[in-house]
Amino acid sequence: MAYVEDLGNKRHKIYVDMGYDSRGKRKRRTKTIEATSKRDLNKKVREFELQCMQDVDEPLDDISFKGFVERWKDNHVAVNLTKSTMDSYNQILEKYLMDYFGRMKLKDIRKFHIVEYLAKQETMAPNKYMVLKSIFQKAMEWEVLKDNPTNGIKEPERKKKKSGFYNEDELNHLFNVLADCFPKHRIMIKLAAIGGLRRAEIAGIREESINYNENYIFVDKQLRYRKGEFYMAPVKNKKPRKVFFPKDFMKELKKYHVDHKARKMELGNLWKGIYEDRKMINLLFVKEDGYPTHVNSIGNEWRKIINRYNLKPISFHQLRHSCASLMVKKGVNFKIIQERLGHANIGITLDLYSHLEEEQHKESTSVFDSIL
Repeated sequence: MAYVEDLGNKRHKIYVDMGYDSRGKRKRRTKTIEATSKRDLNKKVREFELQCMQDVDEPLDDISFKGFVERWKDNHVAVNLTKSTMDSYNQILEKYLMDYFGRMKLKDIRKFHIVEYLAKQETMAPNKYMVLKSIFQKAMEWEVLKDNPTNGIKEPERKKKKSGFYNEDELNHLFNVLADCFPKHRIMIKLAAIGGLRRAEIAGIREESINYNENYIFVDKQLRYRKGEFYMAPVKNKKPRKVFFPKDFMKELKKYHVDHKARKMELGNLWKGIYEDRKMINLLFVKEDGYPTHVNSIGNEWRKIINRYNLKPISFHQLRHSCASLMVKKGVNFKIIQERLGHANIGITLDLYSHLEEEQHKESTSVFDSIL
């Protein structure tokens, strides 16, 4: 039996009672949906109710891959992983893995099935492998399986993409044209090009993150979007960091910050902020009405600026590479670059940027020209 809770703004939460399990515990499934009309709502309620009827619990000895994945989500993913990781796993499962493995009995999946599947994958093979590995590791740990079919399978190689970036002259040109841009967009671009911040980290900067006395921003959160809602998540690798900036940039940021607070005060109760534990999150980069800026909007505005000023087409994320590349050229220690960019370990930084250092090694031989 299903019943519906109205969450407002066309959003509803559907509850479906599934009876009781063998231990007498009530089973209930929920799903949050958006409905454009009463008819649309009833249709989605019926669809979810039918799905729940089809997804009845299977005995563990004969459970399907799909059935076990639902248990794995409830008992591992939802408990131990972040929302952004959950979304990534769900995307890989729904778009790829379920079509191939979903109806197979978990106990019938052999190593060869996985090897054969991965061999045919043209995209995201390492990500698919990692999800499969996690599922089968838990199946063995929970004694649903005696053997893990992913054991001994080598992780597929990740194809290295050539990192586009702006050199020093191109960065100078960029900063010159940014003088004519909207302050919010100008500052967000500089946060990436000077500070090496990711889009979600920029969107997650709060007023209290900024230290104007010591000229740094404390990067400890990122703004994420999931199923119609914004929420704050830990930064990648869960390693908060202080990112220091030039004094002139901090003055520019402070002016924007002052204007931001004035606009917020002027709107008063009309300010559409988001809340965490009933407390408003003081996000700095928001729309005119206080609603958060989506990371996709940051990328869209960047592409407009590229087209308007005929700049070399690189992605917003590659402004991070531009930041790192300039630091490598100026001889900044790789450990400092790693910490500034928030890489999990220095190996990632070296892997991405050591080729730039090699070019400098070649140029450095010119110092001997005058004595040979």
